Amino acid sequence: MATSSNLTGTLRRSLLIKVISKPAPSKEDVNTVLELTSSKVVESLQAQSMTLYLVEGGEIAFKQVYYSPTLWGSDKGKEVQFRETAKKLLTLKLPAGTGNVGKVIQTGEPLFFSGKGADAATLKKMDVGFEVNSMLTVPLKTNIIIGAIQVLNKEPSAGTGGSFTPKDLSVLLEVAEYSSTLIQRMLDPKFQLTPEDTAKFIAKFTELPLITKIEDVEIDEKLVQTTGDAVIRRECIFPYKKTGTNSCSVLMTNPLDYAKREAFSQATEMSIDDVKVIPASLLDALLKKCFGEKAGAGAKTGEAATEVDIDEVKDLISGAYTEGGGGGEVKAADLESEDSAPIIQLTNRIIEDAYISGASDIHIEPMEKDLVVRYRVDGMCAEKMRLPKQVAFAMVARLKIMCNLDISERRLPQDGRIVFKKFTKKNIDIDLRVATGPMNHGEKVVMRILDKAKSTLPLPQLGFSEENLAKYRDCVRQPYGMILHCGPTGSGKSMTLYAALAEINTPDVNIQTAEDPIEYTLPGLNQMQMNKQIGLDFQRALRCYLRMDPDIILVGEIRDKETAQIACEAALTGHLLVSTLHTNDAPSTVSRMGEMGIEPFNISAALVCVCAQRLLRRVCKNCKVKYTPEGREADIIMKALDLKEVPEIFKAAPGGCHICGGNGYKGRVGIHELMVNCEEIVEAINKEVEVADLKRVCMKNGMKTMHQDSMLKVKFGLTTMEDALSNVPADMIAVGGGGEAAEPKAKKHGH
Repeated sequence: MATSSNLTGTLRRSLLIKVISKPAPSKEDVNTVLELTSSKVVESLQAQSMTLYLVEGGEIAFKQVYYSPTLWGSDKGKEVQFRETAKKLLTLKLPAGTGNVGKVIQTGEPLFFSGKGADAATLKKMDVGFEVNSMLTVPLKTNIIIGAIQVLNKEPSAGTGGSFTPKDLSVLLEVAEYSSTLIQRMLDPKFQLTPEDTAKFIAKFTELPLITKIEDVEIDEKLVQTTGDAVIRRECIFPYKKTGTNSCSVLMTNPLDYAKREAFSQATEMSIDDVKVIPASLLDALLKKCFGEKAGAGAKTGEAATEVDIDEVKDLISGAYTEGGGGGEVKAADLESEDSAPIIQLTNRIIEDAYISGASDIHIEPMEKDLVVRYRVDGMCAEKMRLPKQVAFAMVARLKIMCNLDISERRLPQDGRIVFKKFTKKNIDIDLRVATGPMNHGEKVVMRILDKAKSTLPLPQLGFSEENLAKYRDCVRQPYGMILHCGPTGSGKSMTLYAALAEINTPDVNIQTAEDPIEYTLPGLNQMQMNKQIGLDFQRALRCYLRMDPDIILVGEIRDKETAQIACEAALTGHLLVSTLHTNDAPSTVSRMGEMGIEPFNISAALVCVCAQRLLRRVCKNCKVKYTPEGREADIIMKALDLKEVPEIFKAAPGGCHICGGNGYKGRVGIHELMVNCEEIVEAINKEVEVADLKRVCMKNGMKTMHQDSMLKVKFGLTTMEDALSNVPADMIAVGGGGEAAEPKAKKHGH
């Protein structure tokens, strides 16, 4: 038998728990448990030989056989002999009651023989191809005896003269106890573990306290309500007590699921200090106690919490929308209730699954033969499922109804918003920003998930370098002027603006926002939702705000000349105005404002700072691999950070780990390019210099480019060189370089 030598410690226990927790174990799980058990036995007892037997009818079958390399040493002939013996044994079956193994299976009592004293003669009779000095045989039993485990001889390196000890017997009995339950559960479909039994096993494996009654735990209801039942149910983690400002004690059904721990910490901004084990049934009861029946309706906790029955609904859909089997015109009345049609259930399940998966966007894309559903997670799109093409019209129509759009209009783009809790029985409080557009094979829909349970992050957690953070904080505390954030969609502009406003939001300051849509609700802010259908746009909102005595105004986005002009006027008349703009970098913002018709002297007078930003994927803390870059990579990072030596950096591990889900990346970190206005920049703007020249002036006055900031994140081990360069190219401009591009300059120096 080839043992699973790489399956050690936490990983092995985690795999065992996953097997326990699965509602319907597969046939492959039997071999998994057998291999894991064998590995555990060999590792813990340092045995030279191990055999695992299972009862099959009236016979005893060999299921796992292990021989230690110390039995043959450097003798290749003996090695081949032992391996052939193992293969033959795995094909054999013994009559019931045969030998020591048969006796143990019949009686249910373990046997412990030592090579000393009276046991010596018994051991000499064992014909196994090597001298036996000690033997342990224990039964595998639940309500019945299903097999046995036998080990022979301690490894010479153990220092016991080849003999096992009473402590070894206790270890083997413990391993047999949990292994037998797992094996029985998978061999016999009628044998089921209750949630309470599962929790007992997990508590024993992890050596953590077990909670089985609600009254055994004192609950901080404020903490629970702040966390929200959606997060609790999604991660199967129940916070019951605060242990610090940003830490808490929790109850978990599976404490070795570190991916859920990480997700919980990211969602709540709290670290987990202390863990206790609870059954899934108790988690359901706690949710109902704290949130009412609504929390338990339509959603199960535990392993099933991540399952939203998509496959089941997909089967119904595929049957209803096959070629010639459906897909005709759909009436609005047929798409109103979740109970009325499978298409409604599927639409809801997709949204729920995307939320549980941590996706930021959902893409519904009609192709020539299929309808493709993709999720964007940590900035990367991944295909989730393919549906029959005939589903497309009904699904798009359903989504349009949910956000009150015109289902008959398929030729023009439309924008809307879904308040999801109106359409689901589950207590998932999210909004979705919806955009539809006509494509060559039908209408595409993109939905941005806005999680109301997530609060804004404080500024220090957004990825600002110490230098940039200090500069930015000085800017947002200015009494008047204009602060602009630029970057593509999904680059974190809105989150940064909210974080800045949250930091300066005090009772003596009047902050008013004009947003489309309102992504996060902050206490103390006067927030206005734009509504184009009635003529409420950014220009109208700004004009209104200027008559309402504001101190700080947030405009969701500057899109046109009118909005830009009013924003400049507001900034020049004693207000601090913050907004967003779509440009590639900070200096390009000036030329973009000029293209909108704003005079250069107004731009230079109004501007406080421009912050360009992107989001890079965080390399997984658990599995990242350290290495020293060479060649082009080394040249890039040394030039960007003006280093004398090549630093050690990290890359994503191929295949990832259980925490990052095999991706090598987990979460995202921001990179920033902060252009703070100064006398030289004002002069350059007024002269209408080229963007490249303006960038050079900015760099001369202390601006770190996004490329430089990305290399800083690479140096500190937050992201990888690969991800940094895929999002932000290397700078073409060097300070004082006379406008030379980086590539020609590198060639000049022989690189």
